[in-house]
Amino acid sequence: NWKQTAAIAVSKGYKYLSTPLVAENMEYVANFVEEACKECQDISCGCTQYVGFHFYGYDCQPVSEGSYDAFQSRMDAVKELMERYPFVKGAIVNEVGMLNCAGEIDNPICIPDSGKYPAKNDPNHRCPVNSELPNGLATFVEHIMKMVAETKTSDGRGVVKGFSWFNENMAGGTYNLRLFDDDGSVNEVGEAYMKGCTAWGAAQNRQVQV
Repeated sequence: NWKQTAAIAVSKGYKYLSTPLVAENMEYVANFVEEACKECQDISCGCTQYVGFHFYGYDCQPVSEGSYDAFQSRMDAVKELMERYPFVKGAIVNEVGMLNCAGEIDNPICIPDSGKYPAKNDPNHRCPVNSELPNGLATFVEHIMKMVAETKTSDGRGVVKGFSWFNENMAGGTYNLRLFDDDGSVNEVGEAYMKGCTAWGAAQNRQVQV
C-alpha cells in the first residue's frame, strides 16, 4: 500500500510525496489526501503534499470540446485542497498535450484520427490552424500556460508547481507534440512553451518576493 511506498521514500531521503497520478478523478484525489493525512501532515506517515495529474485536450478543439474548462476545473480542485489543507503545496501536472481523436463523449476510447481534425491530414501531423487555434497547437500551449500562471489560491499562492509538456510524436494517440523539428530547431510550439514557462516563472518569482 501507499504507506509502504512512503516508508521506502523516507528511507532514501525524500521529503515530499504526491498523490497517485490521475487523469480526471479529482474526487478520488481529495479522498486519498484525507485518508493519507489522518495521522500526520508530512511524509513520515505517508501524507502527500502534492497532487499529481495529467491532462489532454481533444481534436484540436479546446473550446468546443471543453478542454480549457476541464483543465481549469482540475486546477480549481487542487486549489480547494490547498485552501482546506495548508500542507498541500500544489499540483504537479506531469503530462499535457492534445489527443488525436474525438472527445470523450463521442469517443470514450481514443481512436486515432477519429475526430474532425485527424493528424493524418496535416503534413506535420499537428493541429491545423482553425477558429479555436489561430496559431495551431501553439495557441493551445499559450492559453494553457496562461491559465497555469493565473490560477492562485485566495491568499495568492500559485496552484501549479510543476508542468511538463508531452514532447512526443504521435505517441499514445496524440498529435505530433514535439517542441523541436527534425533539424533540431525550436518550432512554433516550442517557442510558445518557452514564452509561457518564462511568464509562469516570473509570476512564481513575484509570489516569492511578496
